[in-house]
This record gives sequence, C-alpha cells and structure tokens, in this order.
Amino acid sequence: MTAVPWKTYGDALRWVSSFLCDHAAGASWQTLPAAERDQAARAEAETLLLWASGRTRLQVLTGLADPLPDAVQSALRAAVSRRAAGEPLQYITGEAPFYGRLFRVRRGCLIPRPETELLVERAVAWLRTHRPSGRVCDLGAGSGVIAVTVALEVPEAEVWAIDVSADALAIAEENARRLGAPVRFSRGDGLAWLRGAAGPPPPHLLVSNPPYIPSADLAGLAPEVCDWEPREALDGGPDGLAYYRALAGAGPGVFHPAGPAALFLEVGMGQAEAVMALFRDDGRWRGWRFGAEPDLRGVLRVVWGERPA
Repeated sequence: MTAVPWKTYGDALRWVSSFLCDHAAGASWQTLPAAERDQAARAEAETLLLWASGRTRLQVLTGLADPLPDAVQSALRAAVSRRAAGEPLQYITGEAPFYGRLFRVRRGCLIPRPETELLVERAVAWLRTHRPSGRVCDLGAGSGVIAVTVALEVPEAEVWAIDVSADALAIAEENARRLGAPVRFSRGDGLAWLRGAAGPPPPHLLVSNPPYIPSADLAGLAPEVCDWEPREALDGGPDGLAYYRALAGAGPGVFHPAGPAALFLEVGMGQAEAVMALFRDDGRWRGWRFGAEPDLRGVLRVVWGERPA
C-alpha cells in the first residue's frame, strides 16, 4: 500500500474504497457484479474510517473536506492492510451488528450473519406466545448473539448459553455484561449434554445455529471465512447434518417434560427437508410438529419443531 498521505477525510474514503475493491481478494463480495462490488467496497471503507476516527457516519459524510489527523490516518492504514490480507472486517473493528445492537466479536467466534436474525425472530415470537417465563438454551452460543438477544427481548425468560469453546464463551459473557443481558453460561460439549452430560437444566425452548457446512465444502468458502473463522463453528461433518442427527437422536427427553416445548434451528441452503426428516422419521418425536421458514431470498433457513401443550 502506498504511503501517499491523505489530506482530507474525503481523500481517504475515495482511496480506501478503490483500494479495497481491487485488493480485498478474500472478501466474499468480490464475486458480485461490478456495481455491487463497488458498493460493498465503499461500505467497508466507510466502516473502517468511522472506526479509525471515532466519528459518526453523519460527521464523516458532512466533513469530507476536514483535514485528516495523523493518528486517524495511521490507524486507517493499518486497518486497510489487515483487510487486504483477508482478515474479516468485523475482526478488525471488533464488532458486528445483530438485531439492532452492536456485539463484540474477535477471532475465536463465528461472525453473526443477518440470516440468524430470522432464527431469533421466530424463537422470540414463540417464547412470547407460549412460554414468556420459560427456560431457553442456546446450544453452541458462539459470540452470544442469540442468547443475549433472546434475554433482552424476553426479559422474563431464563436463558442459558452453552459452548465448548472457552474463547467463544468469554466473548459471549462480555457481550452479556456490556448489554445488560441476564444470561447464564455453561461451558461444555453441547452434543454430550444432549446425551445426558452435566449442563443446563431441561429447557422449554432450544435454539441453535450449529455448524452445517459439509466438510468437503469448507475449502470452497471465501478465504475471509475458511481462513479466519473457527472451523469447529462451520464444519457440519461429511453431509453437514452431524449436529442435527445428534439432536434428533437424543430424542425429545432433553426438553422439560411438561407443557409446550419447541426447537428452532438454522440450516444451510437445501438442508431443511433432510433435517426435518431426521426428526419425523424417529418415532420418539411423534406428537411434535415440524416445519421450516424461508429467509428474504426464499431459502428455507429455519427448521422448527413444536410440542403442543
């Protein structure tokens, strides 16, 4: 990256936008059409400039002619170099938006995606209607976006987050403290908990965004994903269904025995029917209803199961 100084905020924004468009080779948006790629690069340039300067977007856009301080220039150049090397934007800034809130993220936890907001939306709606003071378990909590959001949206609920990764759980606990969410944490193997190991007490609602990428497909993901995000949060086994198979195989005995209960699971593209079949074909789940919800692109993204009252 050249050392030519940027005189103003506008100079920096234009240069970084152009540079990222040409050099952020690991970004998932590099496969988009040119116009969309330009927009994505501009959005990332703005995000990095806001982060480096501490200014709001309005302050930056109305102050493009303002002189760029040396400290901001230095921080921005370092951030752009990291992004050009493939590091995800969210790891550089240390935060990611989710459900109208900003969450801390860093290497060691999965970066939250917009698709997961649908999962939370459906889980929250069920909880408010059927079990507003029920017990919820977020299995494989990662950065805690699911557990923290549910706890804040339904404050009467008792929300647990379980994850095998100490790094991820530390980030989730930090997010809960910072956002004031009364989440309870349990470190452990979620699949072992399903088989009866120590962990949270039986929930009324189980929510999870598990690993669902088939192992052989990991290498084909964008470098900013496969080279940086934790493999254990992505790898769903040979067919991508290992976690769902384990959950279905554990049977409904994992849930609180009385009253309505439900599960909400995020699934990969084209997996919904296979995931529902794992439950429907197991006689122990007789009496439960299963279905799937599409995301904004029409992809069946959330599989749900419900035991009526």
